[in-house]
Amino acid sequence: MDLQTPSNTLVAEFIEKFNNDDRYYPADKAIIKLFTAFPHNLNLEDVLLKISVINDMYSTQIFATYRLAVHIRGLNIDPLLKKGDPGVVNLIASGHGIINKNGTEIFFYSFATKYCNWHNKEAYAIYDSFVEKVLIAYKKQDSFSDFTNSDLKDFTRFKQIIQDFIQFYNLTDFHLKQIDKFLWIYGKHKFPAKY
Repeated sequence: MDLQTPSNTLVAEFIEKFNNDDRYYPADKAIIKLFTAFPHNLNLEDVLLKISVINDMYSTQIFATYRLAVHIRGLNIDPLLKKGDPGVVNLIASGHGIINKNGTEIFFYSFATKYCNWHNKEAYAIYDSFVEKVLIAYKKQDSFSDFTNSDLKDFTRFKQIIQDFIQFYNLTDFHLKQIDKFLWIYGKHKFPAKY
């Protein structure tokens, strides 16, 4: 697959596509409003509301939202989120006791990156399948960073890979949230989901 070399112009063009989309832009605004109104994670109702909205807007397929809300409320993560502690992603993603049909606990990594991101947009990059596909494709095309596919599911490595991407293509005019939007919408454009 031939990908355009990321540039300030290309990133700005796809951020503009995101901002002009009838579904994605208003969804972003709604999430911003929600997390501004309920910034903390000590009240079960607040946590449940935030999980439910992220789950719906991002289709993260959390089928036990109440159980996950109880788990998150019990973690006392607010100080960690504020300082951008990368370990919060794994704290949220595991230890909740929600199991799949094979009897193993589900690792809610993608959801956890999104939940953390909306609390601290400059400390937490968002992982999802479109971002993964774009990063792997750019690695194959330009060798912008040295990583394995499994490194993308290790949040500390994942964030470093995003930083490598920003540095390699000289995209330092953009903040992390804008790079997130670019990777996601460009990935959706280049690797459309087949249903």
